Amino acid sequence: MKDTEILSFQEAQAWLEELTNKNGDSVRPHLILGNGFSIAYNHDRFSYTALRQEAETQQLIGKIALGLFAALGTQDFEQVIKTMTDAALGLSVFDAKKYSVEIAALTAEVALLKDALARVLAALHPERPGDIEDAAYLRVRQFLDGFHRIFTASYDLLLYWALMQDFSTEDLPPRRSDDGFRDPGEDADYVVWDYLKPYGQTVYYLHGALHLFRGEAELQKLTWIRTGDPLIDQIRAQLAANRFPLHVAEGTSHEKLTRIQTSDYLSKALRALAAVSGGMMAYGMSFSPNDEHLMRAIVQSKTQRLAVSVYGDPNDPANQATIRAVDRLQSRRYSQNPRSPLEVVFFDAATILLW
Repeated sequence: MKDTEILSFQEAQAWLEELTNKNGDSVRPHLILGNGFSIAYNHDRFSYTALRQEAETQQLIGKIALGLFAALGTQDFEQVIKTMTDAALGLSVFDAKKYSVEIAALTAEVALLKDALARVLAALHPERPGDIEDAAYLRVRQFLDGFHRIFTASYDLLLYWALMQDFSTEDLPPRRSDDGFRDPGEDADYVVWDYLKPYGQTVYYLHGALHLFRGEAELQKLTWIRTGDPLIDQIRAQLAANRFPLHVAEGTSHEKLTRIQTSDYLSKALRALAAVSGGMMAYGMSFSPNDEHLMRAIVQSKTQRLAVSVYGDPNDPANQATIRAVDRLQSRRYSQNPRSPLEVVFFDAATILLW
């Protein structure tokens, strides 16, 4: 494979900002964040290895799943979930009656592992927003403020915390971000997603988030300001009562999409990604097969330029897989819409200090 040119973050951002609107004015690009955004804060908290070890310590992983983590040589929850789901499907096709016990055991462990992911994220998550230094928040906010719409595939609170910081300086005025949640108009200790008028929304949790919970008739967001209780404490209380956040932990892209389509909020977020135009930066995204639904949305969008981060040696197998996936994405766009090609560059994630 030919060598791929790797830009700096500053070069990639300048390249995206070259795009202009019909009046010739520069327009802010959009941003999509993967798990690499959280890992950049703390690898020991948010890597798949850390999550798997914590789940095992808390005895949240079933016997079958434990065996598959070892047999597959992986720390990836989604890969194990996919394998168990495929195994259950295969047995049901082969002889559902004969293997009913095994199918039930696999199905139960899939549900257990999905719930375990939410529990360990809450367990490993920083306790309070104040655990992160103001200087780190400032760097992240300066990074985020270079973008208009922000999409994230991570469940944690880091993006939410960063957007809530008010530095009140001339150089960094308060960011007017809108996640679509509004006052429910009653004495409630949460806010609700405005599904009738989500038009001003600029922040989207593509796979849900730890602080989003389904109510009886609406999607609720836990907040500190309405209770005085730290968010992570509220989330843990919900988990202790066996109420789980809205999060997409399915193993394959098809299964993720099926789950997304059960939620008006998640469906709207995916459609919003498919509706963007102009430039887009992807930070911490691997573009792996289980995110095919996100790649399809980008292909269908009117995005003209895409800047994708890689971390470390570009020839590392993981980086090469990302580069090949993005090259295929670019080819798909040209195949479907040759009059609107997608330009792509790659940049070194280490050239921007966030956390």
